[in-house]
Amino acid sequence: MPTSTEKVEPRWGERGFTLVELMVVLAILGLAATAVVLTIPGEERTVRSEADRLASRLAAARDVAVIEGRSVSVNFAPSGYGFERKVDGGWQPLPGRAFEQRGWPGGVRFMGGDGQATARVLFDRIGTSSTPQAVALTGGDAREVVRISATGEVSRGER
Repeated sequence: MPTSTEKVEPRWGERGFTLVELMVVLAILGLAATAVVLTIPGEERTVRSEADRLASRLAAARDVAVIEGRSVSVNFAPSGYGFERKVDGGWQPLPGRAFEQRGWPGGVRFMGGDGQATARVLFDRIGTSSTPQAVALTGGDAREVVRISATGEVSRGER
């Protein structure tokens, strides 16, 4: 029978986790959960990223119009948008992966200027737009507006 002065060594496998080890594991799990939650796109983040993408693509289309010296149009519809250029008097799809037809992501809705369901932005060969326009993207409570000025400048922001 052991006495109080004898030290009893635990057998291998009977030793548990310390409180510090458990706290470290919980902290790591908390950080991992936070990372997962932050990477899930919310409606606001989806609308914002789509507006950024649209503004970049519009600016690139304007640049193509200037470089090639021909008109480029962007056609908007409730389902998505696409790019065309004028070649020999007719409109043809603008080549290149950046100008492929793109549908709106789930939950993102489009509204053209004056509340229209469709819109067309036309950049002439010097990069100006025939009329200033605004394209609104909405999803849930989020709303972003992409503006095209008469000089062809593309900007993005909330309305």
